Amino acid sequence: MKKISTILLLIILGFSLTSCINFKTKEKEGTSDIENFNQIEINNEYQVSLPKYMRKTSELNDDASLQYQNVFKEAYVIVIDEPKEEFVDVFKELDQYSDKYSLVENYRDVQLQLFAESMNIENETTPVSMEINGLDAEMLEIDGKVQGIEDKITYFLTFIEGDEKVYMIMAWTMLNRKDTYRADFENITKSFALIN
Repeated sequence: MKKISTILLLIILGFSLTSCINFKTKEKEGTSDIENFNQIEINNEYQVSLPKYMRKTSELNDDASLQYQNVFKEAYVIVIDEPKEEFVDVFKELDQYSDKYSLVENYRDVQLQLFAESMNIENETTPVSMEINGLDAEMLEIDGKVQGIEDKITYFLTFIEGDEKVYMIMAWTMLNRKDTYRADFENITKSFALIN
């Protein structure tokens, strides 16, 4: 389960490499207009709509099945997916899985513990349970400070339980841009769907 333990380290490293660029663009910052999104299919497994201003990358996280960014706008998104059965087995063995909670709630809690170990969390919203295209999901926002990065960052986190896998959609930007990109990040999350 090295995937879970290295996720944040790789994200922080990828972000620190790309966040030092601070160019100004004449393009409109955010866009909640769905016509300004492209639908992307990943491994014939799931699809998600992403803003046209984002470009594919491989620099954010080696374990992510989807990685898109716009370094000029400082807007990033990745999707991490893991087999449900493996997640449950490993964390039950570590006595870190609670049968009182759903699988997606357990996954959320594990990921939030990893966040708390690697950043100074200054604000965390209450998780909201929802359904995204028929799938159980949990969504929340975290504002915090990561060592080595001058500006505060806002993470938009969504945890989704699929048929065979559990997914984490993580979108982030600088704290002072979170309202600019909130609608875009919400559109990304709500567009997530499994391909049958």
